[in-house]
Amino acid sequence: MPHNEALTTTLEQLRERYRRELFDEQLPFWDRFGIDHELGGFCCALDYDGSRVNDEKFVWFQGRGLWVYSFLYNHLKRDPAYLEVARKTKDFLLAHAPQPDGRWASNLSREGRTLAPETDLYGRYFAIEGLYEYSQAADDEQARDTALAMFKDLFRREMAQDAVGPLTQGFWMVNINIARQILDRETDAEVAAIADQSINAVIQKHFNPDYGLNNENLNRDFTRSAEEATKCNLGHSIETLWMVMQEARRRGDAGLQGICAGRIQHHLNVGWDWLYGGLAMWINVDQGGYEWPLESVPGTNLQFRSVGEYNYTKSLWAVDEVLIACLLILEQRNAPWAERFLVEAQKVMDEKFSMQQSEGPPTYVLFSDRRITRPPRSVRQDNYHRLRALTMNLLTLERLVASGPSIGGE
Repeated sequence: MPHNEALTTTLEQLRERYRRELFDEQLPFWDRFGIDHELGGFCCALDYDGSRVNDEKFVWFQGRGLWVYSFLYNHLKRDPAYLEVARKTKDFLLAHAPQPDGRWASNLSREGRTLAPETDLYGRYFAIEGLYEYSQAADDEQARDTALAMFKDLFRREMAQDAVGPLTQGFWMVNINIARQILDRETDAEVAAIADQSINAVIQKHFNPDYGLNNENLNRDFTRSAEEATKCNLGHSIETLWMVMQEARRRGDAGLQGICAGRIQHHLNVGWDWLYGGLAMWINVDQGGYEWPLESVPGTNLQFRSVGEYNYTKSLWAVDEVLIACLLILEQRNAPWAERFLVEAQKVMDEKFSMQQSEGPPTYVLFSDRRITRPPRSVRQDNYHRLRALTMNLLTLERLVASGPSIGGE
C-alpha cells in the first residue's frame, strides 16, 4: 500500500486530538463528577457542568463503566487508579445488583438499595462485559468465572423453547461483542457457538434483502411481522455490523468483513441526515405517515415523539458508532466513502453535540431533535459510548499511522 504523507499527518493529528480528549478532558471529568470513589460505581445523572441531578446508579452504567476502566488499564495505560475504579465498581455491582429471585436490579441508590427491579437483560450483559475485561486486568479468576457462567446461562435461557418476546438485533449484538472479547483471550467451544449463531442471525436473518437494511425485531422463528418488516434502527445496525467486522478480522474472514463494510455503507447512505447532520434513529420504509412509539432514553426521563418515514431523534451514541465503524473500515478496506462519513461524523459532533465552552467541562448533548437543538439542561452524561469510541479509535489510529495508508480504493 503506497504511503500518503498528507493522510498520515491528518491521522496523527486525529490521534493526538482523541488522546487529549480522553486523558485531559473526559477522564478528569469522570474522576471529578461521575465516579463514586467512596462507595464504588458511577453516578451518570449529570448536568453539563457536572453537577448531579441525582446520585442513583443505573445498573447498565455500572457494567459499562467497569468495562471502560478495565479496558483502559489493559490496552492504553496501566494506571493503578483505573484498576481501583474498576475494582470498586465490580465490588459494588456484585454486592447490590443480584436479587434474591435470581434477577438483577435495574437501578440502585448510591448506597446500593434496590430502586427498580430488572426491566431487561442488558444490565447483566454489560456487567458480563465489564467483569470479563476486569478479570483480565486484575487476574481475577472469580470475576472471569462469574462472567462466563452468567454469559452462557443468559444465552441458553433466551434460546430456550419457552422463552418469550421478539428476537432483537440488540440481543445478538451484545452476544457477538462479548463472545469476541472472550475468544480473543481463550478457547471456549460454547462461546464460539454463541458467536456463530449470533453472526448468522445478524447477517442472514435480520438482514432484509428487500431494502438492504437490518430489521431490529423478529419473531421467535425469525419471521418478520408486518409491523416490523419495514423498520430499521440505523445506529444499532451500524454498531452491530462493526462488531461482526471485529470478529471477522479475528477469524481472518475477509469475505465477512467485506459484507459488513458494504452494509454499513448502505445504512449510512440511507440514514445520514445531510440537512442537519447526524444519523436518524429509525426508518420505517415507505411509511410516510407513521406515528412512532414514544422514544424513551434509558437512565433518564427524556422522551421523543416522531411522525413520518424517519424517526429523526438524534443521538450522540450513534455518531460514536459511525466514528468507530468508519475508522475500522478505513483500516481494513481503505474505502474513500468511510473517510467522508468519518469527517461528517466528527464535524456534527464538534459543531452540534459538543457543549464544551472554552475551559468548561467536556460534555455533550446525548439526545435531541432533528436539528440537534441543545437542551438547556442535561439529565445524563455517557460513561460508555464516547469513552469506548475514544479508546478504540486511538488503538485503530495507532495501527493506521504505523501502516501509512493511502486513500483511493478498496
